[in-house]
Amino acid sequence: MTKLFQILVAVVAFAALPSLGQEAAKIPPAKVVTKTLIASTAQKECFSLSGRQRLYYRYRADGPLDFKLSHQTDTEVVDIRRDRADSAAGSFVPKTAADHCLVWTNSGKQAVTLRYEFQRGPQ
Repeated sequence: MTKLFQILVAVVAFAALPSLGQEAAKIPPAKVVTKTLIASTAQKECFSLSGRQRLYYRYRADGPLDFKLSHQTDTEVVDIRRDRADSAAGSFVPKTAADHCLVWTNSGKQAVTLRYEFQRGPQ
């Protein structure tokens, strides 16, 4: 986990401690994954988010990838999209509880190594 991401997560968790009490102890650790995507493949990571959670995410790749964060209603709703980007970081608060997916797609002709991390935490 990068030092900046660790600090961000620690600050958010520490700030939430007084208001959450024992709930803060239930914050799952950040998930970190490294994956090589060959041409025309995707990596998908799905999880549930409540309306009271915030998602922190960061990724870096050694080539451009298409990225989206989406959820399903009757159809797919894309909450965040970045095309042909080799890195991004941010946070997201859902409007309603739903299952969300982070998806990276390698639409290029060369393999790309992707490293990503994400964590769900309180708003």
